[in-house]
Amino acid sequence: MRNFGLSLNETQRFLFRSVSIISLGLFVNQMLQTVGSIVLARVLGDPGLFGEVNLLLQIFGMVGLFLNVGFNSSLVYTFSTDAGEARQNRFRLALLGSTFFGVVVSLLLAASAPALSRFYHLPALREALIMSSIMLVFNSVANIGVSCFSGNRQFGTQAMFMVIMTVFSTLGQIFGVLWPIRQGNLLLGVSLWTGAGSVAAALIIMRKVQKVHRPAWSGPVPFGKLWKMMKYGVPLWAGNIAKAFQQPFLNMIIGSSSVVAVGYLASASRITGFIGIVTWAFMIVTFPFVAESNGNLPECRRRGSLCVRYNNILLYPLTLLICFYPNQINGFLFGDSFNSPESAAYIRLLALGTFFSSVGRLGGNILAGIGRTKANFWVMIIAGIFVIILAPFLAAANPVWAVSIYTGGWAVSALAMIVFFFIEGFPLEWWKAYGEPLIPSLVMGILLVAGRFAGSLAPLFIILGVLCMLVLSVFIETAGWSPRGIRKIRKTG
Repeated sequence: MRNFGLSLNETQRFLFRSVSIISLGLFVNQMLQTVGSIVLARVLGDPGLFGEVNLLLQIFGMVGLFLNVGFNSSLVYTFSTDAGEARQNRFRLALLGSTFFGVVVSLLLAASAPALSRFYHLPALREALIMSSIMLVFNSVANIGVSCFSGNRQFGTQAMFMVIMTVFSTLGQIFGVLWPIRQGNLLLGVSLWTGAGSVAAALIIMRKVQKVHRPAWSGPVPFGKLWKMMKYGVPLWAGNIAKAFQQPFLNMIIGSSSVVAVGYLASASRITGFIGIVTWAFMIVTFPFVAESNGNLPECRRRGSLCVRYNNILLYPLTLLICFYPNQINGFLFGDSFNSPESAAYIRLLALGTFFSSVGRLGGNILAGIGRTKANFWVMIIAGIFVIILAPFLAAANPVWAVSIYTGGWAVSALAMIVFFFIEGFPLEWWKAYGEPLIPSLVMGILLVAGRFAGSLAPLFIILGVLCMLVLSVFIETAGWSPRGIRKIRKTG
């Protein structure tokens, strides 16, 4: 039986089943966020107001990255390797550490609210950010609760909670727009209703944690164990900040000169978020999936290669289709007012950035599964440093240039991640992981290009391209695109 064939062994079935569950949850999440954005855009009917609301949400989202300080990642790892210790001690320590740092981050945001309000020339932003800061602690608590189910590989429950949190958040945004608390202060209503959703989600998640895992809520607080958890989790936490802060940072920088551009960038983020679902799902599953075999490096290498391979089988064609048809997708979802050459450029650049980022993000989780987290930190820093240094200078002249830096940074980080695999002595099966999955998408791309010269027959080329991609993907999975695989097909034919 081939490790990479359609005849699946137990490990592959678990991987497919788990990724399918998480992908469904993430897809529902993305759909809810996209529908919420569409409703906001159409109710407000003004890219400027839509940009203001998204600016608030981007600031809140970026500050939320600083929560947990790696305690959630450390808890996932402990549940995967020693569930008894996780329930008896590590859950309590993770909850205590995350809550403490959640309070610190909340106070810092509240103190920064007046300065941010003046910077963006939005007086209403001040009260909205202060209100949002109160709710950050509840987000921190919810993240720790979800980590229990992730580490214990209960991905169905984890997906359910992700959807619940998104439902409450999206409804809060819509309620805030439809029923503002104070006339003329749209942002305060959005902040209050979204925060109320965070409180409800945290209570539901913690109730489920108690029912399923029954962790020890009280006991000693050994600072040695706290430090050990932070030592493992902080590189992942810092790397995640370096990765995830980039789009909110771009929105904040671009928003200082044009809130309309923020609206265009927000719609592009929603569209490209659908291809980000693929890698995100594999990241969630890969971490405990690889950690479960920690100590058996050949098995970890096989599992890591499987995750990258199936991630790319899905990611390659989705990225290609979005890059080929950005205007059609954007106009259909958000309306003609959001369909422009600038918006199409954002969609293409963010799609390519998401594609390049998958190498570092998924690779970092593979290495974290074998207990090596430093590579994840440095790869994410490499990606983010370009945005921090160059984007502020380019945003005022041309926002598209600033987003190009985002894409270029991820391309460099992808190369760095491959280097780190060799440094850590953990190279993947490169052809299986990256080479074979590319072939069907290349064939599809050739047919899509030909379709642009086919006039009225262009839809036929699109359909033919997608079908060829699917057939070739099945062929590669059954035999493999190699001399050995081709000989196998000839013999059976």
